[in-house]
Amino acid sequence: MRLRTWVFCLNEANQNLLRNPVLAIASVTTTAISLLVLGVFLLLTVNVNAIATSVESQVAVRAFFAKNVPQSQETAELQTVRSWSQVRTATLVTKAQALAELKKEFGDQAKVLDSLGTANPLEDSLSVAVQKPQDVKAVATRLSHLSGVVHTTYQSAVVSRLFALINDIRVVGLVIGILLLIGSLLVITNAIRLGMAARRREVAIMRLVGATESLVHWPFILEGLILGGIGAIVASGLAYWSYVAAYHSAVRSLPFLPLVSPSPVARDIALLLLVLGILLGAVGFRISVRRLARV
Repeated sequence: MRLRTWVFCLNEANQNLLRNPVLAIASVTTTAISLLVLGVFLLLTVNVNAIATSVESQVAVRAFFAKNVPQSQETAELQTVRSWSQVRTATLVTKAQALAELKKEFGDQAKVLDSLGTANPLEDSLSVAVQKPQDVKAVATRLSHLSGVVHTTYQSAVVSRLFALINDIRVVGLVIGILLLIGSLLVITNAIRLGMAARRREVAIMRLVGATESLVHWPFILEGLILGGIGAIVASGLAYWSYVAAYHSAVRSLPFLPLVSPSPVARDIALLLLVLGILLGAVGFRISVRRLARV
C-alpha cells in the first residue's frame, strides 16, 4: 500500500480507539497486567531453577567405611567410584578431616568436643557429588554395595522438595499465564468488534465504492496491534525495571542467593512480552474479522 493509504488506515484506527476510550484503556490495562504477571512467573521460574541448580551441586552422598578398613582399600574404592558415569566428583574424607569440619560447624560451641580427647568416634567416608539430582538414590545404592562401606546418607528430602517446588511454580505460572492471556484476548477482541459495529455503515459504503479488503481490514488490524503493543510495552518495562530493582536489593540483603543477573534474562523476557502483546492484537483481529465479514 502507498504511504497515503497507511496514513489513512492509522488515522482510522486512532479514531476507533477514541470512540471507545474506556474499552481501549481496559484493553491496554488488562493486557499489561496479564503480561506483567506472566513475566513475573517467568523470572521467578528462571531464578528458582538457578537456585535449584546451585543446591543440587551441593547435594552429596556420603558413604562411611567400617573402622577396620585399611586406607589402601578406601583409596581403591575411591578410584572405582570416580569411574562411574553418574559421578561428577568423589573425595575421600578421613575421620580427622571430618572431625575438623564438625568443629568448624560447631563454631563457638566446639569446646564440647574437647571431651573426646584423642579419641575420634567418626569414620572415614567418601563424599560423592552426582551428575544429576535424579542419580542420587541410584549412586547411594551402588555405594552401599562397596566392600567396607557400612552405611550411606544423602539429602533425599531436600532434592524431592526442590523438584516439587519447581514443578509447582511451572504449573501454576503456566495456568495463570494462559488464563490471563485468554482474558486479554477477549477484551481486545471486544474492543475491535465494538469499533467494527460503530463503523458498520462506513465499511459498507467503502465496499460499495470498491475499497479492497486490505483497506477495510487494516484499520482494525492496526487497532489490535496498538492495543496489544501499548499493553506489552507497559508490561515489559515494568517487568524489567522491577526485576532490576529487586535483584540489586536482594544482592545487598541476601548475597548468598545465586540469583540470575538482569542482563540478558530480564531483557529477553521483556522482549518476549512485547512479542506476545503484538500477537494478542493480531489474534484478536483474526477472531473479530469473522464479524467484519458479515458486515
